[in-house]
Amino acid sequence: MRPAPRIAAATFAAATVAMVGVTGTAVLPAASAASPPKTITVTMSAKTIAFGTSSIPAGQVVFTVKSAKGNHTLQLAQLASGYTQKQAEHDINTAFGGDVKAVRRVDKNIHWLGGADTAVGHPGRFVAHLTAGSYLAIDQESNATTSFDVVSAASNYRTIYPSSFVTTKNNRFHTHTGLALPHDGWMKYHNNAVEPHFIVLNRVKQSTTNQDVRDYAASGSNKQPSWGLGESTDAGVISPGTTEVFRYSLPAGKYLIACFWPSKHTGMPHFNMGMWKLVELS
Repeated sequence: MRPAPRIAAATFAAATVAMVGVTGTAVLPAASAASPPKTITVTMSAKTIAFGTSSIPAGQVVFTVKSAKGNHTLQLAQLASGYTQKQAEHDINTAFGGDVKAVRRVDKNIHWLGGADTAVGHPGRFVAHLTAGSYLAIDQESNATTSFDVVSAASNYRTIYPSSFVTTKNNRFHTHTGLALPHDGWMKYHNNAVEPHFIVLNRVKQSTTNQDVRDYAASGSNKQPSWGLGESTDAGVISPGTTEVFRYSLPAGKYLIACFWPSKHTGMPHFNMGMWKLVELS
């Protein structure tokens, strides 16, 4: 079970969990007048985030995230005009400590565009739609950050077709194929809610019930529950109205989908307020 992310001095630092790498190739339609999406390779270490190109186009971009050493999670973000990186770092730290005013400043001033986790030999892949402007790339597992610019006009890219679709509304997850999802593929995740959210997919024992999860959430514990297993992956944070498509590959079994973003009303992680769902990956 993955607890709420801990916050490092400059950004997120997620709790360590066993991770199954996200790998695969985009599924694109047959012949089309549109171009394939641009693929950008990002290599991460404890201190650096290196983009494999100096030119990142606007439009739909596929990011392949690789690790030079250790586990990392890339997060893309864009700051509102006049809101500095120093302010963002301070507010993120205090927001995850339950400071409601800080949560609201973060929700208002940072546009979250998603991301993916990676380990050595297990690249992560996700798709983000970018417009011209300046962005931040953040490693949730360390203090590494870097800025990058998108300057070109949007291109007519072909669509990546997801094999599963998840939305959020009223701080609840909605799976559009019932409780059964493929264990391997591209997942489209759209945030219909009024607060930022992210997805953690964490494997649990087959015997796990909704009541087990309710009891654990009510306890406020960050310890590993008896029904939690190691396999896990997650997508980055996305703001309201934002869509991310990410690649995942996990063993078949029962999983808990959860979000631990702090509430702008109470400061509590959304998980503890009921934002979770048990699903079967097959």
